Amino acid sequence: MISDSASRWLTLVANLAILAGLVLVAVELNQNSQLVRTALIAEGSALENQIWTPLLGELPGEIIAKAVECPQRLTYADFMALDAFLYTSFNDVYREYELHKEGLFTEEEWKAEVEGYAHWFLGNDFGRVWWEEVGKSFFDTTFSTHVDEQLAKDGGDSYAYWLIVRARLVPNEELVPSMLCR
Repeated sequence: MISDSASRWLTLVANLAILAGLVLVAVELNQNSQLVRTALIAEGSALENQIWTPLLGELPGEIIAKAVECPQRLTYADFMALDAFLYTSFNDVYREYELHKEGLFTEEEWKAEVEGYAHWFLGNDFGRVWWEEVGKSFFDTTFSTHVDEQLAKDGGDSYAYWLIVRARLVPNEELVPSMLCR
């Protein structure tokens, strides 16, 4: 027969093992919850982009060019296509911010993503107005504030990059307005 002292020790060890098992189950549940949240964020972002993408039409580049070169010619349909383009573009960037909140991206990673795309998509007049009037309202304050900080810096935009590349390719040639502006 096991002595009283040994029985108490065995009971203590068994209780500690049960407690450790419960702690392990709690940790696993927390990890599973985080994985589910992360999957839902990614799935939600993809679904939203699928809903908006058909509005882009067949030639979104032409509508973007029209918005930059001759915005007075934009139609409501053009606006809807640009809205879809800018929203889906920034929704992808915002997803990295949301994944940062879940601990999967560092603050530096999501901020670098914003810094890489803010001027590219929003650096022109249409993009800035869209961000101020429409876009900013889709996203939370921390994200929007960082986008605002990037736009406050002088960083150029895709049209400016195009002009630089074009000038190097065809120097000494006059810039001809887009056919869309005629």
